[in-house]
Amino acid sequence: MAIKVPSSIACSTSSQLDHELDLVRDGIELTETEESWDKILAALLRITALANGSASDYPTQLVAGCKRFARPINNSLNSERSRLSGAATEMLTVLATNLERAFEPLIPVFVPNLLSLASRPNKVFISRSKACLKVIVEYCQSPAIIPMLRNAVGDKAITVRLTATDTVLTCLNCFNPPDIEHPARAEDIESVIRATARDASADVRKSSKQVFQAYSVLLPHRVNA
Repeated sequence: MAIKVPSSIACSTSSQLDHELDLVRDGIELTETEESWDKILAALLRITALANGSASDYPTQLVAGCKRFARPINNSLNSERSRLSGAATEMLTVLATNLERAFEPLIPVFVPNLLSLASRPNKVFISRSKACLKVIVEYCQSPAIIPMLRNAVGDKAITVRLTATDTVLTCLNCFNPPDIEHPARAEDIESVIRATARDASADVRKSSKQVFQAYSVLLPHRVNA
């Protein structure tokens, strides 16, 4: 029988949030089997409900809890069960939306697996990955994601390269110019442009051209140097 979880759970104190995260642990740390996956799903939905509630009022505590559950969350992201992977992706989307910049410590923990999702042959997984990455970029506004995108444009899967290139474009459209102007970040983006400009995929090349155009507007002095 499906386990019912409310769409929003309010936490009026930090100790209440601790209690809620303890309740999550019992389900989320289970090994995925035919008998256990619905309990893992309920645990993911519970974190989502906490984020929809007031858990983001305690960002440090909420982020620490998610880092503590990083392995099982990533296992769920990578699950072949669409409902389980979808619940994990939605949970990260809601966390990013509510935590905003405070989500930044979770970028290196979860973004690599989100990018890997884009290698799946199932278009549903790919679209979920793209949508979640877009939300992380738009709400978190952290250039810490850019080096991971730079690495991903070298992936053997066209869908990963396209997802990474499209996400770089989102970064250029959303971030404050000073974040892009930092030499290390500018070099990362230039590396993305070089790597994708002659990609075997026409879609990747098209996205690369859009990245170059946006970059030229933001940093014309580097393009013309």
